[in-house]
Amino acid sequence: QVQLGPSLKTGPKAPRGLAMARGGATKTDWTLHVHMAAHDRTDVLRPRRLLMPRSLAQQRRVESSRCAREVLRGAAPLHGGAVHHFEEQRRARWLLSDTEACVPLTTRPNRGLHWQAVGGALRVLGEHPAYRLSPAVANASWDCTDLRSAFPEFSAVGVRPLQHGLVNRLVFELRADPLAKPHIAQVGVARLADDPTLPLSHAVLWSSAGDVTAKGGQLDVVSLGWQGAGLTPRLEDWCSGAPTWLDGEPFVARLMLEVDLGAGQISLSLGGWSDQPVVLSAPFLKEEDAEYPWYPVVALTGVGHEARLLDFQVRNDV
Repeated sequence: QVQLGPSLKTGPKAPRGLAMARGGATKTDWTLHVHMAAHDRTDVLRPRRLLMPRSLAQQRRVESSRCAREVLRGAAPLHGGAVHHFEEQRRARWLLSDTEACVPLTTRPNRGLHWQAVGGALRVLGEHPAYRLSPAVANASWDCTDLRSAFPEFSAVGVRPLQHGLVNRLVFELRADPLAKPHIAQVGVARLADDPTLPLSHAVLWSSAGDVTAKGGQLDVVSLGWQGAGLTPRLEDWCSGAPTWLDGEPFVARLMLEVDLGAGQISLSLGGWSDQPVVLSAPFLKEEDAEYPWYPVVALTGVGHEARLLDFQVRNDV
């Protein structure tokens, strides 16, 4: 039989993260750094605040639930979708080919992906880390029974206005709950009145049913594009046959709007920027009014609808 000496007797169990050394002293177990979440770590070059660290188990629960929702909605194919316009990839080529030609200059307004006002039926989702730069708005209250009354109770308005006389590009991401009853959603641009309870007086809206409507002016078809069933004028302020979205799987869609406030035109693309989009002419977009600028707007009429602004850029030729 072997007896343990006094220096080798087992004492009380060391706390987690500490290992017993010779003589009973404790030392830090640095292997725990591998098991920590990325946002709980800190180093000299890139310090992180530890005011409210999140445990690794909680982070995994949030990520797993978010991934399950995206797979159910069919969002997996959109992870590699192009958000930036294809003109940005050819900017360096234009600068080197002809130094005297006009080159498009694009800028992104500060906090251009945030929302300034939401209706009573909507709420802003900002607690998820993915929503910090572009918060999402969701309808978790009730359904809208009349599409004409979607504003302002079921609508959200962006923070930054569109720049007058320039080309403004907006990228929306809309989601729907596959287990909820389908409803019609809308995206577009609008001018806000002094009284927020009044309906929109000037707007151009693109609905998930493929309808494009104008308030405060008329619409003219410039180009049919290659998406959709074929744009057809129904009334002077209503066209049908634009691309449809959220009408089934996948339950997520990316919508590209290019609003040219100098030419009074709006282009629509679904899933990515197209070189042959649907183009409509709305002359009232050219009217300048510094007191009432144009804002991006979205209407979520069904429970389970979510919307985000993924990109907002302003283009000008210099």
